[in-house]
Amino acid sequence: MKRLAISIVCILMLLDSTNAFAWGAKGHDVVAAIAEQNLTPKAKRKISKLLDGRSIVYYSSWMDNVQNSPYWKNGYNKTKTWHYANVDKGHTYQTMQKEKNGDVVNGLEFLTKQMTENYADLTDSMRVDYLKMIVHMVGDLHCPMHAGRLSDRGGNGTRVSWFRSETSLHSVWDSKMIDSARKWSYSEWVEQLDRANRKYRKEISKGTYEDWFAETVEGAADIYDYVESSTERVPELSYQFVYDFSPLLEEQLMNAGYRLAYVLNTIFK
Repeated sequence: MKRLAISIVCILMLLDSTNAFAWGAKGHDVVAAIAEQNLTPKAKRKISKLLDGRSIVYYSSWMDNVQNSPYWKNGYNKTKTWHYANVDKGHTYQTMQKEKNGDVVNGLEFLTKQMTENYADLTDSMRVDYLKMIVHMVGDLHCPMHAGRLSDRGGNGTRVSWFRSETSLHSVWDSKMIDSARKWSYSEWVEQLDRANRKYRKEISKGTYEDWFAETVEGAADIYDYVESSTERVPELSYQFVYDFSPLLEEQLMNAGYRLAYVLNTIFK
């Protein structure tokens, strides 16, 4: 009975935290690795010094992993909602009620301001943590279900069948989609995606966090429309879904990488 109770608690904890995880470790590694390859030499040196020689790829999932440590309870639990911003159908980021502790958009705005305008006032540990958070959150900003609806908790409440195995729409975009689209390692993803010319990289880096997030909201809306067009009680998603949405997956990963590089190059100029 005790073992059963513990299992139930663990399941509830997982259900409660599902809104926080995006792309899975592989997707976050792809975003960070693309960014790393597009950093200026100066930014690379400063970041390497701050991270004691480790790369931003090493810490790309740190913000997810820290939630299971005592470190999380000492203040960072307030950033739980910084991984996403829910946008219901018929709404925009601006018209939605905001999370009291912040979201992925205003969280990134806060962190970037601290790392640019207030850098000298930060402790070394704060600089390191804020850097790790920015690396992770720019990836989250581009994950479609992290712009999902509040009404279904970012896709967690929308049940689908993924290759005949029932799961949530959120879970599909957290990790299942990237592994079904290509059987590549994160480095192989980077090799294939990081091929845009300088003009594209410059153009894609224009705008604000809110502008970039608006694109993610559009992608999420297309996904919901696709799923809701199904007449099945539990929509069956498989090869056709992967074929139809792989371009969105690739574009979001690539753009996230280039934009992360832009953000970090701006901070560490």
